[in-house]
Amino acid sequence: MASNDLSGRVQKILARLQANLLISDVGWKVKSCPFHPKESPEGIVDFGVSENKLMFDVFEKKLAEPKIQKLAPHMLFYDVMAGNMRFRGALAEFLTERLNAAKPLDPKNLRVCNGAGPMMELVATSIGDPGDCLMMPMPCYGGVFWDVGGRAEIEVVPVHLTSKMEEGDTRPFQLTAKKIEDTYNKATAEGKKIVGILLINPHNPLGDIYSAELIMDILNFCHKHSLHVIMDEIYMMSIFDTEAKFTSVLSLPNIPDPQRVHMVWGFAKDFCMSGMRCGVLYSVNEAVNKAVDALVYFNMIPGPIQHILTEIVLDKEWLDKVFIPTKYSRMREARSYMCDKLSALGIPVRKSPSGLYIWADFRKYIQPLTPENELVLFEKFMDAGVYLTPGIEAFNCGEPGYFRMVFTVYRDHLEVGMERIAAVLKDCAENGLTKPQGANAEAPASANGK
Repeated sequence: MASNDLSGRVQKILARLQANLLISDVGWKVKSCPFHPKESPEGIVDFGVSENKLMFDVFEKKLAEPKIQKLAPHMLFYDVMAGNMRFRGALAEFLTERLNAAKPLDPKNLRVCNGAGPMMELVATSIGDPGDCLMMPMPCYGGVFWDVGGRAEIEVVPVHLTSKMEEGDTRPFQLTAKKIEDTYNKATAEGKKIVGILLINPHNPLGDIYSAELIMDILNFCHKHSLHVIMDEIYMMSIFDTEAKFTSVLSLPNIPDPQRVHMVWGFAKDFCMSGMRCGVLYSVNEAVNKAVDALVYFNMIPGPIQHILTEIVLDKEWLDKVFIPTKYSRMREARSYMCDKLSALGIPVRKSPSGLYIWADFRKYIQPLTPENELVLFEKFMDAGVYLTPGIEAFNCGEPGYFRMVFTVYRDHLEVGMERIAAVLKDCAENGLTKPQGANAEAPASANGK
């Protein structure tokens, strides 16, 4: 079908998809030619997509339990589109405990759909019109441009964070309420309509955890300007540092404007099951919940999936004695291995307590240091059979040289991937950063970094 046979609406969506920083042929290439030590040893090792692949054996046993395998008639028929009440009740109980919520969460204020990204789209559609804007600290998870912009047509206004520390900062790429206020003032002076801010806590790709003080500063600023706050807490159970303290927005006892605070979470990261497709919204805003109830018609989660996830979150003994300690132990081991290998290569990494990834500084190997040469190094990694996501293209980082590297992969993948990275960097050190020749000579439009 020719493009002129498509509606103008769809052509506009496809144009956004083409220009999106996240969506590209790179991700498809990685998935279509994955590394396997026996079946495809020349395939691509995936350090790019943020998935936790360390827990399959644990879930294989868990999902084989009779109570999870049970199939009841109601699972095969229509149900409440925003999630059946048993599932929502189990989630409310689970999140009340895990988020240390200031008060018990009410299942009536909870909604589910097929992924956290789709849930952000539903919320964005509910609070903003096409052309309205959400602020978001950058570098950030690049998929947000598609999540809120693809069909909802909400624009993203970056709150740029840099490696250069400003007055009052204690570390590079630090978010402050002042940086948000400065961005807001500049954007509104340019005539942009800001309807809210989208925050990821713990952060992707930096791995930072926002303090209670910073969150309250942001909430007070947003209250002052009647702005919505979408708080994506999808990594709240991916904090491997035992000394780190996580503060959920729902744990704060005195939220200044609770009607405009919307917490999003999901199973993809914390439960190592991105394929199950389940995102969660908690909001006390009745109008937003009604809007989501209407829009979620197109995003319902199948009944059997809701049953499986219900049984998992209700099994507190398994969570606390098996799943969580095993996951964190494996995460720490894998992260330590990757950090040690990067250290031996002279690659500094950001010290962070959470996430499935490392924010790594490759600037010493990118000379001259330009956005174009960041992509040249990215291409060299791809040609060597290892995929890691470049900061500018995948995360809208304001300066070149940084890559996010996912460490929660199979051990043999981790070892081979690091060997390939070492070989690329050795070549760069000996021969300089030269652009690959042949079919891959042109820089890709973007790099997928879910």
